[in-house]
Amino acid sequence: MVQRPIKRDPDAPQKRRAKPSVLFLCDGNDGYSLVAQSILNHKADSYFHSLCAYTNDNCNIESACRSLRHFNIDCTDKHLDTIEAYSSERIDYLIALSPSSIQSGKRLPRYDKFIPWDITEGGELTEQRQIIKYINDQINYFLSVYLYR
Repeated sequence: MVQRPIKRDPDAPQKRRAKPSVLFLCDGNDGYSLVAQSILNHKADSYFHSLCAYTNDNCNIESACRSLRHFNIDCTDKHLDTIEAYSSERIDYLIALSPSSIQSGKRLPRYDKFIPWDITEGGELTEQRQIIKYINDQINYFLSVYLYR
């Protein structure tokens, strides 16, 4: 299944949310931004408004949802869109999951804090469960730093 872009009205007034927004960004090959968003929702939905985006032409949500089902985590793509769809929004935390997600040259949304992760650990993607564990560990660290301060 391939994600189609959601049409957003760039002239619509931007509402400030009560919860801080977190935008996870990936290249879309394996849908890891959707994985990260779903894990954050699973752990701290009442504290953060989580979003996810990708920089390629489409996003492999089937792979992401299949991997999340192994951990009994709900997978919903209602906040998944192309990075261009978020370009006019203000994001509190922009988390790039890999160097390839920001090397596309596409315009990023305005953000208060940029957090680079490297789920590839500097090389090729390894086993999917290792990557999901890494994402989970990074989200735990994110929560310990930004939620419990």
